[in-house]
Amino acid sequence: MSRGTGTAFSRRSYKLSSESEKPKVTGIVNEKLLNDYLYRIFPTTERIRLAAAYRKPLSFQNLQEHLDQLLNSDDGEENNKDQTVEGRLGPSTVVLDHTNGFEGLLLVDDDLLGVIGHSNFSSIRATTCVYKGKWLYEVLISSQGLMQIGWCTLNCRFNQEEGVGDTPDSYAYDGNRVRKWNVTTTNYGKSWAAGDIVSCLIDLDEGNISFCLNGVSLGTAFSNIVMGPGMAYFPAISLSFKESVAFNFGSRPLRYPVEGYCPLQDPPNTDLQKVYRLLGFLKNVIHIGIDGSEGKLVEGDPAAWQLQGEPTVLITLAHIFNHFSPLMCKVYLVEDALMNFLLSILEGGGSVEEHPLIQQLLELMWLLMEDYEV
Repeated sequence: MSRGTGTAFSRRSYKLSSESEKPKVTGIVNEKLLNDYLYRIFPTTERIRLAAAYRKPLSFQNLQEHLDQLLNSDDGEENNKDQTVEGRLGPSTVVLDHTNGFEGLLLVDDDLLGVIGHSNFSSIRATTCVYKGKWLYEVLISSQGLMQIGWCTLNCRFNQEEGVGDTPDSYAYDGNRVRKWNVTTTNYGKSWAAGDIVSCLIDLDEGNISFCLNGVSLGTAFSNIVMGPGMAYFPAISLSFKESVAFNFGSRPLRYPVEGYCPLQDPPNTDLQKVYRLLGFLKNVIHIGIDGSEGKLVEGDPAAWQLQGEPTVLITLAHIFNHFSPLMCKVYLVEDALMNFLLSILEGGGSVEEHPLIQQLLELMWLLMEDYEV
């Protein structure tokens, strides 16, 4: 049964039917009204409209095909955008190199983005390096002790005494001692604290490295770094016993993006476009209602929208969530698309309790995303 107040539903009552069951759900409303409703919820894109010889009547029997066409219409174009960018080498999903790129004892999180030092002075680098262009990554400081964060080359060799910034061709910022390191050390930056975010920027067109603390530039730390054939730089960190951080190479939206600089990991552009389209369809469901007694569509008040037992609406929502739910397994899509969608409802001000639509949407997600609960 559903949580909270309002109409109660079984969570399994409104899953998409199998092919053999589909004829049973036709005729929920008359064919013309259903066709009009589905085209209002899932409007045809211009590209598909021009390609179609005529507008095929929509029903729940062919809605899946129509929805697939809408969501995949720009896949070829988007996939071209996702191709490897010049200036970067390594896996497209960037994580910490826990197999070869470390020194000392470390505890690495399951997502290979969080790390805790477990020996005197441990070091680890990422799996991807850059040799051209302007790049950045972010580090969430979970403890404020001794750490050196920055960049290194593959040739850098670290030990329990020397880490990132203590060898040639490695460069680091240390917010515990408020210094920068490249063999020698000088004062630089500001003191960091647990909860701060450090942005590490490298400009391989000009040969500069700089850092930001919570989005505020600390200025250029290093100029005229070594560049040229065979020189590529990895994100890297050295940290003392029990110190911990979490990296964001681009697996989630950057907290403090910097104009002109790219995250090491590309955003999931194709999936982002799909999620925004699906949220657009969901918005249409909220704004467009069915007046069964009059046999017509009506404009609804989003603030007064209720998750009710109208089968046509619920089966339509099930089709949307059949595509939407698996995409919500990616944290980038949750933080970029879903959170922005929910926050947009709060733009007029007031608390969450003053916006019942948010509660209704959360109830809807609980109802239709059961198979993807963590």
